[in-house]
Amino acid sequence: MKDGPRSHPRSIPGELSCAAMRGAALSILLGVLLLAAPGVSDQPSAPGPKLVLVLAVDQLRPDRLDTELPGGLGRLLREGRFYPDAALEHAITETCPGYATMLTGHHPSTTGLVGNRFFDLEADDKVYCVNDPAEESAVLGVPKRGRSPRNLLVSGLGDWMKQTDPASRVFTVAGKDRAAVALGGQRPNAAYWFSENDYVGFTSSRYYLDALPGWVERFNGEALNGGFFEALPDEWEHRPEAALRSPRADDFRGESDSLSRTSPHPLRDGDAETFAEQLFASPFIDDVTLAFATELVREEGLGRGPAPDLLALGLSATDIVGHRYGPFSHESADALLRLDASLDGFLKFLEAELGEGSVLVALTADHGVLPLPEWLRETGESQCALEDGRHGLGGLGFWLLWRMHWKLSPFRLPRGWLLFAGNQAAVKRGLLESRGVELDRAVGIARDYLARQQSIEHVWTREEIERGEGEIAQLYRNSYHPQRSGDLMVQLAPTCLISFYDEGTTHGTPYPYDRRVPLLFWGEGVLPGAIPGPAATVDIAPTLAGRLGVATPPDLAGRVLFD
Repeated sequence: MKDGPRSHPRSIPGELSCAAMRGAALSILLGVLLLAAPGVSDQPSAPGPKLVLVLAVDQLRPDRLDTELPGGLGRLLREGRFYPDAALEHAITETCPGYATMLTGHHPSTTGLVGNRFFDLEADDKVYCVNDPAEESAVLGVPKRGRSPRNLLVSGLGDWMKQTDPASRVFTVAGKDRAAVALGGQRPNAAYWFSENDYVGFTSSRYYLDALPGWVERFNGEALNGGFFEALPDEWEHRPEAALRSPRADDFRGESDSLSRTSPHPLRDGDAETFAEQLFASPFIDDVTLAFATELVREEGLGRGPAPDLLALGLSATDIVGHRYGPFSHESADALLRLDASLDGFLKFLEAELGEGSVLVALTADHGVLPLPEWLRETGESQCALEDGRHGLGGLGFWLLWRMHWKLSPFRLPRGWLLFAGNQAAVKRGLLESRGVELDRAVGIARDYLARQQSIEHVWTREEIERGEGEIAQLYRNSYHPQRSGDLMVQLAPTCLISFYDEGTTHGTPYPYDRRVPLLFWGEGVLPGAIPGPAATVDIAPTLAGRLGVATPPDLAGRVLFD
């Protein structure tokens, strides 16, 4: 059957050392973790999948994938149903909104998670997208911090599955808290994420659990005193194959040098928290995440109940490595190869545990990323009018705020008139009132200054977003929530980068390099092949629900891609 039609168009604008021995030990331990599983039941398999597995690979551009990858990613591409034209349908291409669209079927304008941080305009403040200050949402092991999905305004696939059959269980695991929370919907059985500070290891919050289960504490105890983490190498050395998948030298200008621009990179250098931070900036955070997920499947008996279960994984290494070194670096190539290998082991574990044909997989990403501006300049692909493709955010912000002060209250104590969150800005309402300034005047001054910058294509006001025509306007409208969005949304000029740093790269624009994402489904009964045409992350939840026979809310933005 052909994929169904859309009701609206979707186009796309514009490397024997101790480290080696530790690496071998890690591989052996991974094999033990993944393959030492209970035998598969001899009972006939029930119809339909026993487990739905969602793999969300942070910052994975689809042009980095190919069927020649030897592990799990390559297998899914060869055997799965792949949508090569898939793209996000919102303009603010950040992690939190990207993850929230996957399993809710809604755009950020409806989920309410319009950015990694959104505005509380009445309080003149910014809110971290999954922050929850309530005592009952305190993070286990880090009580000064609170996390929950209370800022998420809609339900998700896990909620729909539980409503259809309360026997379904829903778990999420990720390197980042915002990924785990956004994937879980309102009431998963648990959401787990990796904590780098104060408490090192996987944790959750009291919103989900009163205390960490014993198996989680054992896993984390091994992390600090032996076991899986002890088997990690002292340094991160690139596999030789990584050089074959990167078009440039290992040492390339524009890459971050905070943990070395070349192989090897430090891993076990410092105390537990330093180790955790360096782990998080390496491909091994995905190995740890998949090892944790392996234990979760065993300990919680996922896929062995009377109803299908959901396990959603946020794999974060691609993003952290990509930000530091760019998507076409040796580091990013090595991270992808390691993920490919680890994912292969995890898929084989699930098949051994649950039986072939028992797992339905969806794979995607929350956003793409801009290549290093220096790389774009070298290859002749830069479209940015700035010579180096970079515009310092510190200087831009300073002169913007100074101009607003000079125009609005030059003879009074200077105050910062704006709050910034990603590519958005909001005028402080309290300051407007105290200085007797109209909102439109303050917005206009900020807009006029920003619009004159060569690094900026357009500055969208609320009125333009609400009433504007054309695809770009629609993308920004899908990223807009009237109570949570800023007064201005800044659309950067193509391939220009505005950042506090003069190294690394980022994402956040409505352009193809940020919006294009992989999207594929794999499992029993899913016809393989490349399916051209419009597809988006909002389509994942309704498509999976359709495969499960689960009822969905009536107002989803996404559609069922195939029966």
